This record gives sequence, C-alpha cells and structure tokens, in this order.
Amino acid sequence: MPLKKNKILFWADNFKSFGCSPKYIATRLARECPGKYDLVWVLERGRPIPEGLPEGIRIVRYFSMQYLQEIATAKVIICNHRTGPYHRFEKRKGQYYIQTWHSSLRLKKIEGDAPLLEPEYVAYAKADSQKIDLLLSGCRFSTDIFRRAFWYDGEILECGTPRCDGFFGDTEAVREKVFSYYNIPKGKKLALYAPTFRKDGKPSLYGFSPEAMAQSLGDGWVIGCRLHPNLAGSVDTGCGRNMTGYPDMQELLQSCDLLITDYSSSMFDMAIAGKACVLYMPDLSAYQEKERGLYFDVTTLPFPKAETMEALCRCMETWDEEGYKNGLQAFCRQIGSFETGTAAQTVAQRLETICFGRIEK
Repeated sequence: MPLKKNKILFWADNFKSFGCSPKYIATRLARECPGKYDLVWVLERGRPIPEGLPEGIRIVRYFSMQYLQEIATAKVIICNHRTGPYHRFEKRKGQYYIQTWHSSLRLKKIEGDAPLLEPEYVAYAKADSQKIDLLLSGCRFSTDIFRRAFWYDGEILECGTPRCDGFFGDTEAVREKVFSYYNIPKGKKLALYAPTFRKDGKPSLYGFSPEAMAQSLGDGWVIGCRLHPNLAGSVDTGCGRNMTGYPDMQELLQSCDLLITDYSSSMFDMAIAGKACVLYMPDLSAYQEKERGLYFDVTTLPFPKAETMEALCRCMETWDEEGYKNGLQAFCRQIGSFETGTAAQTVAQRLETICFGRIEK
C-alpha cells in the first residue's frame, strides 16, 4: 500500500491520552489547515473519545487492523514516547518520524544518563533513535542531553515545546473550561498539588494535607490534587478536588494559580509560564538515594522548597513575588530556553515541507 503524503499519525503516552505536544500540533493543523491533512490519533481500546475533539482528527484504536494499516501508510508519525516492538512501527522509505519527547526539561536523568536501565529498554531505545528524523528541544540544556544521552545524532529542532505554547496566549477560556468541569466558583484561585510517582508505585499524597493548605491559603482558594497517571488506584484527597482523571495536565497548569509538586518536570512548565510553583519534598534524601539521579541540585532551583507541611505553609505566607520572578528569569537564561509560544507553528511549517515539498527523507 502506498504512503499517503498528507497523512499524519499521532499518539501520546503510549496511546493512553489525547495530550502532550502531539495534541497541540494536531490541534493546530486541524484548526489552521482544515482538510489539508489526514490527521489520525491512536487511542487504546476502551479509552473514551476525547471531549471537544477538533473536527478533522479521526480516532483509530491501537493494534486494530486499521491501526496497522494507518501506521504503514502515514507519511509522518509524531509521538512523545519511545516506540518499541509492540508498536509495529516498521519504518518505510519515505516515512518521517518526529519525536517530541514528554517534557520541556526534566529533573530526573533519562536514557543514557540514567543508571541501571534495563538492557531490553536500551536495545529498543537505540533502535527507536535510529528511526527518528526530527527531535524537538525546548532549551539548550535539553539539546545537550539529547546529544549526549539519547543515542541520536540526527536533526534537533530548537523550537520550544508545543504543549507549552498555550502559556503565551490568553488562557482564560481554558481556565473557564477547567473551573466549569470541577464546578469551581468564578473568582476563586486554584492551587494544584501534583506529585510525581515513586518506584514503589503506591498511590499517595506523600504527607501533603489539603486541609492544612486550604487553611493556610484561605477561603479564596480551591485545592486540587492530581496523582501521576502511572499510579493505579486512588487516595482520599480530603477537602481537595481529585483532578487525577482530568485528561490534559497542560490545561490544569494553564488554569492553576499555584502548583505544588516535588520532582515532576511540570515545575519547568510553570517556569516557562512565569507562574507560582513550590516544591514539597518530604522524602528528598530517600528519593535522591533510590531514584535514577537528578540533573540539578534541587537546592539551586528557583522554586521555594519545603520538606514539611508547616514549612510549605510558611512559604505561602512569606511569598516574595518579585524575587521569585527574577529567579525564574535567571533560570530560563541559564538553561537557554527556546520557548516563545510558537513551537507548534514551527512544526507545522516543517510539516508543510515534509508532506508537500520536494525534500524527501
């Protein structure tokens, strides 16, 4: 079956969601170029069709016969995770593979920088890198990581992160959508607690108390809790709204007024947005000892830090807005940020050349 030069196949988070950078590229193409591309999004069987799916994006189910046909005939494949044998992505001559990765910047070490990776993962990660034609980078620091540790020597497009473009525009419509979804009264502020996962895989709030946070912030705030999607099960969030099931983390970040996290790369998205973020790390010593190593000394990061709920509450009571903003700006200069809100537009321009230009790879 021949390749279809206008067909682009997308997925994110191993077919579990309609999100991350692939979503924002697909959405831009559907909105700005209606009918020009055949936009195909892959979801696991059983996953619901996303609410508000843009017209022009069609859904296929992973490992259906249709999926196998689509991945064999798409001109372009765009995803945010490694591909492995189970993807059945046997790259054909003329196909073009764009890897967006799943963070603008990260605290935890990845790929060749991470110790003790499973040999099986290393083997298919290296095979995946051989297929990639274009890798997106959000900052110079990430480019250096990709060059050193990604087993990849191809083109890196230093354009920023498509999923972060929304921070540079009007976020009010997204905020209204999220507040309506959770029935949060207009005029309230949202503090989002979003920890990353630990190796034990147990769902937990890790000592965070929504009640103490609500008391510290006052009546004008609503507390939301979102566990990492890798965690199974649920926990009692007390007075906090359980936002783990919301389909798009980026929309939550655009809508919140404060992010409380620990070791999650979402902290760097908040730095890009210039929004308030505090690191609550009650298990910092144990995490550093047990996890796969960190790119930064967390004590040098530009976010207030706390290891107890009491200290976390004090952070909010003594917040220095000007000092915080200056710290974020210095950090973005340090990492060499490429974020300008135009990443999806830059990728769309490249796709025009790939699909309809004379350059073939």
